[in-house]
Amino acid sequence: MATQKKVPVTMLSGFLGAGKTTLLRYVLENSKEKIACIVNDVAAINIDAKLVRNDKNRGSSNTTADLTDTIELANGCACCNIQDELFASFEQVLALADKRGEPYARIVLENSGVAEPQNIRDKFNEAEAQGHPLMDRIELDTLVTVVDCGSFLKDWATRACLAQRPDLGEGGGLRPVVDLLVEQIECADFVVLNKTDMLPDEAARAEMAAIVASLNPLATVIPCTQGQIPIERVFGSAVHSVVAKLNIEGQHRGAVAAAKSRLAAEEAEKKGHHHHHHHDHEHGKEGCEAHDHDHDHGHDHGHKHEHAKHSHEDHEHHDDCKACAHDHDHDHGHGHEHAKHSHEDHEHHDDCKACTEDHDHDHKHHDHGHGHHDHKHDHKHEHKHERGETRAASRFGIRNFVYSRRRPFHPQRLKEMVLKWLPVAVNQAIDGEAPEMGDSPIKTVMRSKGFMWLSSSHSTAYYWSHAGQHFEIRDEGDWWAAVPSEDWPEDTAQQDIILNDFDDETPLGDRRQEIVFIGVGMDEAKISAQLDGALLSDEEMAKYTERWAATPDPAHPEVEARRAAKRAKAEAHAH
Repeated sequence: MATQKKVPVTMLSGFLGAGKTTLLRYVLENSKEKIACIVNDVAAINIDAKLVRNDKNRGSSNTTADLTDTIELANGCACCNIQDELFASFEQVLALADKRGEPYARIVLENSGVAEPQNIRDKFNEAEAQGHPLMDRIELDTLVTVVDCGSFLKDWATRACLAQRPDLGEGGGLRPVVDLLVEQIECADFVVLNKTDMLPDEAARAEMAAIVASLNPLATVIPCTQGQIPIERVFGSAVHSVVAKLNIEGQHRGAVAAAKSRLAAEEAEKKGHHHHHHHDHEHGKEGCEAHDHDHDHGHDHGHKHEHAKHSHEDHEHHDDCKACAHDHDHDHGHGHEHAKHSHEDHEHHDDCKACTEDHDHDHKHHDHGHGHHDHKHDHKHEHKHERGETRAASRFGIRNFVYSRRRPFHPQRLKEMVLKWLPVAVNQAIDGEAPEMGDSPIKTVMRSKGFMWLSSSHSTAYYWSHAGQHFEIRDEGDWWAAVPSEDWPEDTAQQDIILNDFDDETPLGDRRQEIVFIGVGMDEAKISAQLDGALLSDEEMAKYTERWAATPDPAHPEVEARRAAKRAKAEAHAH
């Protein structure tokens, strides 16, 4: 008996009023495919999830029920109790298709305005890792976010929390508006810039596209008006994604790879002006190989582990750890996701060096709960490579770079020399103090994110996240060096990715600063110098190493074997 083909699921996100329903209605009215919809309706009406089957009497443009089979969810956000109400809704849609004998080509989940796509995506991937039976019938295929061009800058600059902005969606809490906005953009395979007619001119539209593409170099950016997108490109059967299969660490790897590749592209283009001018040609595999790229961003191993409340039991200088995030609970999934990824006809996509070369992978998924789930991913890479987005970013002075160091920050100096100068109104990492006035290189940054290492903890990897008026540092789990080898993923490809992050020169493992900065008119050298000033001095580093030597990391024979192989190779090359 032939294996039943999984129904692809598209998750549609964006604030209320961005144009999600308008876009979805346009797709349903013009697509030749049979599409079902699950609408996460957080309206005031108190109804249970119900099936509305092509209800022609519901002629409102605020719903899709008059166009296709639609299930409406009420009383909450899809990111809550997703494996109950939401998954039950998928089962209901599939049961209807089975009864009719007519499978759907796609199911679209239209999120509420304040739903968190990252959390929902992670729940899908966790369900697949745990062998949830529904995952035999469906797969999260693509993530689409709709952005309102007319209100983007206002929402980016606001200090308000979601609860203060019910116009963006009901049910919002204390999370800052800009924090969810940036999540919606970064957790997407396609970012639809709707209402481009609200922008004053073509230059403003190009700048908007360049900003969004800089925030998410893994996404395709599609400008449109009234939700009228190229349907086949976003909802077609040939569409494949990368971000839908990742988690936050995979997204970080993609951002790092994109920043490095853009720098390499800029250098290559500068050199090219002295030699040849081949900027409009198609790039195949050799185009990707022209740059030194780790080829790891699509392989996400999600090394988060279960944490109790953030504590300082292993912190000697916990009095200065105010730079750390609040106490909070973490339930971290540990898994590996690998994505199908194709770049045919992308409009605004960062350099393809953020992608991997043509290759096939057969991966096993290791779950930190010690369950195992087999994954097979046919990873093919074909694309037409254009530099339009890079040029647009350069035109508006938008740059990104990666700050990489193998030394921890001193928490108090980080607070005084860097965090107080961030261009944010409310900064929890400095105990609610007002930001410093005056000029500072780091005030040109509009977005920064990545892994960071604090001297107050030897085992904890922290995540630095700044967007608009919001900044936070949060506990993101343990460094791989602090995790016993038996808890690492079993797949050798995944282990290689982990080992690539280990320092070959010291026993400090994968501990590092690796923060991506995005901004307009940034001075990389000055920002890096500002950050360098918060690192431990040589004397402090010696004391740090001595202090933590009393609690060494678990043994990692893989690391020693790798180092021995590199030494042998170097010696052989020397002879």
